[in-house]
Amino acid sequence: MSDRTPKRILTRRAFLQAGAASAGVFLLAACSAPAAPAATTVPAAKATEAPKPAATTAPAAAATSAPVATAAPAATQAPKPAGPKRGGTFTLARTQGLTDFNPFNLASPGTWAVERPLYSTLAYYDLNLKAVPDLAESWQIAPDGKSVTVKLRQGAKFHSGKEFTSEDVKFSCQFASTDPSVFMITLFKIIESVDTPDKYTAKINFKQLVPAPMDILDQLWMIDKDSVKDFASKPNGTGPYKLDKYVPNDRSELVPHKDYFIKNKQYVDRYVAAQIPDTASLAINVESGAIDCMWRCSVLDAARLKPQADKYVTSMGAPGQGMYDIALNVKWGPFQNKKVRQAIAWATDRERFCRTAMKGLVEPTCLMWPSHTWAYFKDMEKSVWFDLDKARALLKEGGFEKGFDVEILTSTSRVYGFKELAEILQADLKQIGINAKIVDVETAVYNTRMNKGDMQIMIHNYGRSNRDPGTMVTAAKAWYVDKEGGWSHYESADYEKIRAELQSTTDLEKRKVTARKIQEMMLDESFTILVAPQPTAWVWRTYVKDMRFDLENSPYMEDLWLDK
Repeated sequence: MSDRTPKRILTRRAFLQAGAASAGVFLLAACSAPAAPAATTVPAAKATEAPKPAATTAPAAAATSAPVATAAPAATQAPKPAGPKRGGTFTLARTQGLTDFNPFNLASPGTWAVERPLYSTLAYYDLNLKAVPDLAESWQIAPDGKSVTVKLRQGAKFHSGKEFTSEDVKFSCQFASTDPSVFMITLFKIIESVDTPDKYTAKINFKQLVPAPMDILDQLWMIDKDSVKDFASKPNGTGPYKLDKYVPNDRSELVPHKDYFIKNKQYVDRYVAAQIPDTASLAINVESGAIDCMWRCSVLDAARLKPQADKYVTSMGAPGQGMYDIALNVKWGPFQNKKVRQAIAWATDRERFCRTAMKGLVEPTCLMWPSHTWAYFKDMEKSVWFDLDKARALLKEGGFEKGFDVEILTSTSRVYGFKELAEILQADLKQIGINAKIVDVETAVYNTRMNKGDMQIMIHNYGRSNRDPGTMVTAAKAWYVDKEGGWSHYESADYEKIRAELQSTTDLEKRKVTARKIQEMMLDESFTILVAPQPTAWVWRTYVKDMRFDLENSPYMEDLWLDK
């Protein structure tokens, strides 16, 4: 088999049927693996051709208010290979598929596998929250925090060959702030207008002061207005790779974009983003050598493969990116009563979930912001915890002492841990008289029901928690109100007002006071119930070099190469 030909992916059944023959595959893979592991330290910033220094004249307090990411786990540093080699096919697999190539449509995590390879932003964060130029050579944040002016790279091209200009910045901003497909539309609605004084300058104007404008630029994908109609099957970005072949519910095959604005940075000939819906089959395929990397795999498999340092590199992904939560539909039957929602929160055994499903990799929490941010209030931890007696008392206060029947929506194929959390919750709800039925659906069905708010209880995870705390409540839909598309259907004028206050100043002490009020309100309202931080497990073969990903765990492809 040519190294440029995508490998045949094994199903779990096919693997088991292979018997002794598959054992030979394992032996061959083990013998051919390099002896030294790659590092799993925080990836370096994305390489550019001597970019101009970015101007960072943000309001003084804005820098103070930015969250600080924790460092990724370190690994033993391997001797550096002679240098990047060109050629070969890199295959990454995950359980989630994608519904289209719209980079703003994050309803399906499968989109992230191709997001950074296909598209670019004006600037982006590295894993230390340092802003790095991408399509913008430099930027200038206004002293009042109400605009940012960007100087664009000249000569950058879309995959179609069309030159990227300030008009594309203007269209991308309009699309991000108005189109219903945009997952984080509340974040982008703060954009009021875009001025284009010349072909390579764009001034993005905000409706009010923005404490962390780089959070917006980091997720503001640059798209071509003439290609939006083709999002379903024909992406047209400015990223280092472009689509060559797409098989729905199976794979996307990407090849180098020859006119990419950073020259000679694509080393592999082909990048295959494959879907393997069964979590167990992910590990089978990476061990057999059918795939080179698995993403969002079981933490059990990641832990099992970690000791084999001569074969695999493991990582728990971008620090602090996601959080496991339980979403409740506040317009459904018993959940219209706040006391009943609070009962669910007190019946959630977070410690058991972290101990069993997460193998102690993360600590349980009832708080919406993770511990690495300034909006985490340690004294509030465990203010809502596991107490079945308390849960029973709240049910009685809410008028449901005899319990009721309810459905728990989950999707094993979407994210590892969803099934386990549903089962733990189901068992504990039974002890307080609530009969919960688990409905485990495929990712596509889950996404459709989630976006419609068609659920009673939903096992879920939200992202953007490793950014500014104000960004999280405007970019993570778990915290949206009903009119913004929030699946919990929660509505509160007081909540909207206090959320706006969090984004109205760069004064850190004032923001802390406001954030605490929001946290208190969310514990009381209990429409989104926190459980634990979400590790995003990666495992790749040691011959995969310079593997990097962004804060959303979307892989960068321009530096990756294969040492084999």
